[in-house]
Amino acid sequence: MLQQPCPAFWLKAAVGLALTTGLLWKPAPVVEAQRAGRSAARPVQKAAPKSSPKGTPQSPSAPLASPGKPLPAGALQAFVEQLAARPALQGARLGIHIEDAETGEVLADVAGEKRFLPASNMKLVTTAAALDVLGPDFRVRTSVYVPPPDANGVVTGDLTLVGRGDPTISDRYNADKKDTRLTPLEQLADQVAAAGIREITGDVVGDESYFRAAPLGDGWGWDDLQWYYGAEVSALSVADNHVTLTVAPTRPGEKVAVTCTPATDYITLRNEAVTAAGKETDTFGLHRGLADNVIELYGALPPNGGRELGVAIHDPARFAAHLFRDMLVRRGIVVRGGIRRADANLRQRQPLALETLREVAFIESPPLALWVRTTNKISSNLYAELLLRHLGKARGAPDKDADVAGCEVVADFLARAGVAVTELKIRDGSGLSRLDNLTPGALTTLLRFMRKHPTWDVFYDSLPIAGVDGTLRSRMKGTRAAENLRAKTGTLDDVSALAGYVTAADGRVLVFSFVANHLNTARTAGVAAGDDLGKAMAEYTGAAAKTAAVETEQ
Repeated sequence: MLQQPCPAFWLKAAVGLALTTGLLWKPAPVVEAQRAGRSAARPVQKAAPKSSPKGTPQSPSAPLASPGKPLPAGALQAFVEQLAARPALQGARLGIHIEDAETGEVLADVAGEKRFLPASNMKLVTTAAALDVLGPDFRVRTSVYVPPPDANGVVTGDLTLVGRGDPTISDRYNADKKDTRLTPLEQLADQVAAAGIREITGDVVGDESYFRAAPLGDGWGWDDLQWYYGAEVSALSVADNHVTLTVAPTRPGEKVAVTCTPATDYITLRNEAVTAAGKETDTFGLHRGLADNVIELYGALPPNGGRELGVAIHDPARFAAHLFRDMLVRRGIVVRGGIRRADANLRQRQPLALETLREVAFIESPPLALWVRTTNKISSNLYAELLLRHLGKARGAPDKDADVAGCEVVADFLARAGVAVTELKIRDGSGLSRLDNLTPGALTTLLRFMRKHPTWDVFYDSLPIAGVDGTLRSRMKGTRAAENLRAKTGTLDDVSALAGYVTAADGRVLVFSFVANHLNTARTAGVAAGDDLGKAMAEYTGAAAKTAAVETEQ
């Protein structure tokens, strides 16, 4: 049964504002992968531009009281209190909660019962709920339907590309080369051609009706929506619903060189940006309105300022239909019509009569276990939001949108995990929302719960490893935490978070949650504090100290 439409804040305000003002980007340091996989700009030359790579920028960490030496029992609480009192963190709100993963003994706590913006730590919750409710083997199917073609391969009517919430119709995160990101869509086009279809008299329709849900999360910031980490969410998502612009300097005073991946005329580029002379200030900027796909480049790009920009596209289902139509034409298939989008509202009025159509192509998604790995390792917002909508769809509540129902499913799961309702507020699946709230204690409760869950191995293996991969690949290298600590990062402009597992020097596994909100100084202070906490926990010898004390008493 189709769900009834409900008012969505952005639908009432966003389009009107976009048509009059659009969104502006000004050069500024860009934050990690959260805003969730976040690196709106990646350098392509050795000299880094003002925007930073996807990995969180490093800053010199304040040394531990005894660098590289064991941290004895009782010292962990003193350490976290000292951490919270650092001058660089004054004015910020810090929450820290550390427990023995096996016994639940609280080893250290600072405001662990208070609610904080979790940023991408919300993905821990979403992925755990998805593994619990949907299972690691859950898959979805993307299909191509047409009216039965005649003997000459002519389809009288539309070709409909039906998405069912597969985030992986892009090999971008699962292959070595970015130019493979359209491979799954190309496979569908190959199947259509192999089915003997030679002509389509109607349109290519991108059908995203599988979910009734707002394409943007509740509480997402306006300045995030033109970047890839704030991309619109659709049941028919292709190429991660964004394009990558590679911008390179040319000669001083001349326009910069720009290439788009995937190559497409779905977007319109207006390039007014020039190459700066010498050491002029970097004034390069980018602008895309909310309701269109016109991307304007302006300002001056320094000679050493080449970069990649992940820019979200508007209307993902139409984008998919546009790309697919081009692929069909390249295979010699004549398409007489244009492209259209079909959403849940349209299908409520005009259902897709599958009994009269033929499925001529399909692809199966990888198992959900891979989705979870991608969500947590590289902090993909799109993956997390599609997981949330699948959770809502699984509940089968026709009176609520899939994203709203998904938030309720996640809350119910957390209650089963032992988290009190007073410890949370959930408004999206990725943590990009400024309305999400979680306590550090809630996250450690979840982390302990997952150690006993049937999908524990999948969940644990999905987490970034300090100094090795994902969003922790450049952090805590050369310490006892490296290749040991596994945790999810979280970053917004004024938020830094880290939550996961680490094996202490005494052999105990610890679960922990660290979050800093309102970082009005360099955000690197929050990152450094999280790293130092990770190092300290890895050096902890509390159990060994207790054992020694007992032996002495005997």
